[in-house]
Amino acid sequence: MAAVTDLTAKSCSEFNKDCPDDPDVYYQSYGSVAPEASGNQFPLNLTHSLVQYYDGMNDGLVAVDSMEWGDEFTLIQPEGGRGITHGDVIDLNRENIPGYDVREVYVNILKDLKERGL
Repeated sequence: MAAVTDLTAKSCSEFNKDCPDDPDVYYQSYGSVAPEASGNQFPLNLTHSLVQYYDGMNDGLVAVDSMEWGDEFTLIQPEGGRGITHGDVIDLNRENIPGYDVREVYVNILKDLKERGL
């Protein structure tokens, strides 16, 4: 339960106040949305409902309001109703999802960082 409550928008806001960004570091964040708990596998199918109750739209673990951080934020939302879960973003389930290629997401992140000279 602590893992869920530690990731509420309020808790993340408090953490960010206590741990300010370093001006010499480039920060970017990525997140996704799973509209229904049933799109998640265990245990994210359970935590989805808890996060939904406390903070609304989420990826099964983190509320959208808690995802945005840094200089740039990208919300991954492929076409279709399935959505993308937290597990999908880290390729936990090794599942091919129509409209979402996890490998291509990471290739593009690295390409962007290289173009920025980071």
